[in-house]
Amino acid sequence: MNADEAAQSLATIRDTQTRAVRSQPWFPTWYVIGVSLFVTGMQIVTEPGVPGPLSGGVAVLLCAALGAMVAVLVKTRRMTAHRSLLPRGGFVVFGVWLATCFVVCLILALRWHADEIAYARTYAALVMTGYVAATGPLVSRGISRMIARKIEKGA
Repeated sequence: MNADEAAQSLATIRDTQTRAVRSQPWFPTWYVIGVSLFVTGMQIVTEPGVPGPLSGGVAVLLCAALGAMVAVLVKTRRMTAHRSLLPRGGFVVFGVWLATCFVVCLILALRWHADEIAYARTYAALVMTGYVAATGPLVSRGISRMIARKIEKGA
C-alpha cells in the first residue's frame, strides 16, 4: 500500500466513524426522560401526607424501574464513543445542561413551597421532566456533532 492509498483508507475510515457518531445521539432521550420521571416519582412519594406503606412500595417499584432502564441501556447501546473523543466543550455543555435541570427544579420547588402550593416539589419535578424532554435531544445531538467534528479533524 502506498502513501496515497493509505491516506484514502484513513479518510474513508474517518468518514465512516463520523457518520456513525452523527447517526446516534450521545445519550438516548428516553433514558434521561426516564431518570427525570424517576426523580418526579420520588418527589411524589416523599411529599408530606403520602402514607408510609404506599411511599415505601412505590419507591421500591421506582428503584426497580430505574434498574431496568439501566439494564436496557447497557444491553441496547450498540456504539459509544470513547470519552477521549469528547471535547471539553461537550463536558461543559452537558454539565451546564444538567445543572440547569436541577436549578430549574430547585428554584420552582422552593418558590412554590413558599407560596404554600401543595405538592410543590412534584410539580417542579414535572417541569424539569418537560425541560429534559424538550432540550435533551438537542443537547445529545449537539454533543454527537462535537465528537464527529473532532473525528473529522483527525483527533
